[in-house]
Amino acid sequence: VSNFESYGAFVDLGNDIEGLLHISEISWNKNLKNPKDLLTLGEEVNVEVIELDVDKKRLRVSLKNLQEKPFAKFVKENKVGDVIQGKVATLTDFGAFVTIGEVDGLLHNEEASWESNAKCKSLYKKGDEVEVKIIKVDREKENISLSVKEISESPAKKFQNEHKIGDIVKGAVKDKKDFGIFIKLDDNLDGLIRNEDFGPLNVEEVNVGDELEAVVVNIDTKKNRVRLSVKRLEQQQEREVLKAVNDDTSMTLGDLLKDQIK
Repeated sequence: VSNFESYGAFVDLGNDIEGLLHISEISWNKNLKNPKDLLTLGEEVNVEVIELDVDKKRLRVSLKNLQEKPFAKFVKENKVGDVIQGKVATLTDFGAFVTIGEVDGLLHNEEASWESNAKCKSLYKKGDEVEVKIIKVDREKENISLSVKEISESPAKKFQNEHKIGDIVKGAVKDKKDFGIFIKLDDNLDGLIRNEDFGPLNVEEVNVGDELEAVVVNIDTKKNRVRLSVKRLEQQQEREVLKAVNDDTSMTLGDLLKDQIK
């Protein structure tokens, strides 16, 4: 190393020939701002010739090309499913880039929290330490996808601990869609009643905020979804009526229905 400039360093290759080692060719670390942070004057280094223009008397060399790429090193040491520590490097509208070792992985907004519409910008600040799970590695594009959701309990998982298929739940109508309606259950968890599961319910008469009762028919803890059915609720109630009649020989179905009408 024979000389330093703000944009890099010059290396003496002998016979009065110098090669430019641009700062972008010193290290794979994109945050390197000063060549003096890694090199010292007079230090001997191995470099690779990457440009040789005799007419312009220009010779460019690279030091990083002789070093293992951080991505290659990362995939040797880590795999999909691993949980690792990282540091928030950059925040964007679509998520956050988290530095893990010498590489950056993307934590998309959708993978940052179970809270609907949560954004990394509101959850983190630059420099925050965060535990993440590797959910995808694209070797061709050298992209790494990360998740916080997958290492935290989903609201549906918590719901599953307290409820089972067939349980009757009640909640207020949160939203109406073409395919069904969403019922507010617990924090960050909605229950979907599809059109085909309305049963006797006239969806046109249902308004946002109305309280509805339905039966749990499916709990998907990974996708944080709960399916509900009003039709199944009606069927369960009919079965309970028939069971009550069968259990009590002195009571007729007419008696039971008469009691319910009252």
